[in-house]
Amino acid sequence: MNRIGRTRRWAAAVAGVTLATAALVACGDGGPSDEKSSGKAAEPSRTTSGKPSRPAFDPPLRFDGPTVELSSADQPSTTTGGATGPAVRLADGVAYITAEEGLEAIDTGTGALRWEVNTKHPAAKGGFGSNRAAPLVSADGKTVYAAWNRDVKGQGTAPDRTLIEVLAIETNTGKTAWSAEIAAAPSATGLGARSIGADEVLAPQIIGVDAGTAVVTAADTTYAVEPSAGTVRWKKHGFRAVTLADGVVAGGEETGRLDGRLLGLAAATGEQRWTLEDALRPAAAAPRLLSATVKDKTLLVDAVSGEQRVALDGGGWRCRYDAQTLVLCSRGEGYALSPRWITVFDASSLQKRWALPDGSGRKVPVVMGFWHGAVYANVGSEAIVLDGATGQDRQTSAGAAPDEIDRYGGLAGSKFHPAAG
Repeated sequence: MNRIGRTRRWAAAVAGVTLATAALVACGDGGPSDEKSSGKAAEPSRTTSGKPSRPAFDPPLRFDGPTVELSSADQPSTTTGGATGPAVRLADGVAYITAEEGLEAIDTGTGALRWEVNTKHPAAKGGFGSNRAAPLVSADGKTVYAAWNRDVKGQGTAPDRTLIEVLAIETNTGKTAWSAEIAAAPSATGLGARSIGADEVLAPQIIGVDAGTAVVTAADTTYAVEPSAGTVRWKKHGFRAVTLADGVVAGGEETGRLDGRLLGLAAATGEQRWTLEDALRPAAAAPRLLSATVKDKTLLVDAVSGEQRVALDGGGWRCRYDAQTLVLCSRGEGYALSPRWITVFDASSLQKRWALPDGSGRKVPVVMGFWHGAVYANVGSEAIVLDGATGQDRQTSAGAAPDEIDRYGGLAGSKFHPAAG
């Protein structure tokens, strides 16, 4: 009741501003536009009356107005590294949240709860078992997937169990499409758990779903699940998948305490397709690309063939996909005084588009997000937006630098900031 009460109060606070802004948008152009301060207008969402319900921009370049606090997205204090991020995915005006109790869908225009689906087994409050990862929304937007660690108390002579509970939920209705319970590997939870991936996330994640396989990772183990039956087809301990593309599951395998390699496995059988030795800290870079540190370089590798496509000097580059045609890789963001670099490539050809520093004396911002050709970043205390294709400034006073974005706004921390231009 408390959570629903909070979302209703947000609905009352935001609705007035939302309706007023929508009325202005519905009036049409009304005056000259500023190309640097306004994104391309996307098709607005519509109510049942057919009238636009709130402004939409593709991509948004400025954020303003009442924020929506997504309190269920907060992670427990035991998280570290990349696991501190909120477990949220934005998609077409809805925030899908891997909350402690289950999956929630919040309307980011009003803050209202659209639906929630709790897991079969209750959450363990606090501790490692309550860490969560962001859900996965299918490419067609019809299904959202999420996973949780669950401790199940034994009854009678039955022992206690640790399992991973998976839910696949229809986005429009909140109905369960399918579910699964996976017996968790002993090393997947607790103080002994450690992550192979660069994001340092130990919580269960849905990496990808195709016609016959749902790929789930938790800490250092990957599971291939048959969606129709909810059963595990194969699993691989010591391996963390980061991509699923064209029937190949790709990720990193631990070969020693500080040693590893990249592997590509057939999604249907787990059979090995390719390998790249002496590679650490795997991460997804694009639908068909993964990155890894190999000696003194960061490689971008084709996830299906294992072909090495790009080598960047130095380890620790983080790569992002803009959900269209570009890949951005950046380095040096974790420390305020460390030098920073940004390089942007075409996602298909991997031809370099631009890089910073470029010898011009321009400041290199801290990259926060990348979506539909827009780079969301901070220069000091100022939020800015760069053009992803050219690297030039598009907006020098953005109001926020979100890391998760859709056409209606962006998420910074656990606050949703509505798009205003």
